[in-house]
Amino acid sequence: MNHRTPHLDQVYEAEIQALTTHLGKTGVRAEGMIRDAVRALIDRDAALARSVVATDEDLNRLEVQTDDLCIKLLARRAPVGADLRLVTCALKAVIDMERIGDLAANIAKRSLEINAQPGLEPTPEVEQLGAAAVDLTSRAVRSLQDRDATAARSIKLEDRKLDDLNKAVFRQMIHFAKDHHDQLERALAFTSVSRHLERVGDHAVNIAEMVVYLVEGKVVRHQPDPA
Repeated sequence: MNHRTPHLDQVYEAEIQALTTHLGKTGVRAEGMIRDAVRALIDRDAALARSVVATDEDLNRLEVQTDDLCIKLLARRAPVGADLRLVTCALKAVIDMERIGDLAANIAKRSLEINAQPGLEPTPEVEQLGAAAVDLTSRAVRSLQDRDATAARSIKLEDRKLDDLNKAVFRQMIHFAKDHHDQLERALAFTSVSRHLERVGDHAVNIAEMVVYLVEGKVVRHQPDPA
């Protein structure tokens, strides 16, 4: 883990800490949204689903505020070294956090549609995919908070599981729809949820890759997965 030395310039240090705080809040909010969206789907909780959709505006505001702090730091301080990596990490990671929020809102909207009528319920694979997406997001956010590159590196390997589960759900829903034509729209809604959850995993991986860059100064994006 990386422990930076505080700046002697207290105003500059306060600006760095404000950016760190906003980035952390954005990550926690995105994590909470995907966690609640999955729970709303599994528990058929319409009120919770609507709460996730409403929370998306708060996450958008946090993203804008974080971007603003980054721009001001670049313009006023011309940061270098670890500070520049922090600003770069924040500018990129906050986009993935906002996308996770968007996907959570989409899942919540789908759950409202699915749970409005009886029929096909979430399969074990859908539940496993939801749990995995929440877990990866939580671990990515925590690795950023802790500046833990080792934990961040482990996330990419876990993303394979989400890819496989997404494919399994897609196959399940296609076969189910063939035998139950009246459930076609419901099956398609589950494939949409599954695809959103898989994308959440991708964004968690992106955040983790930026943590490695933040801590070690190494760019690991677009590198092949370890064997």
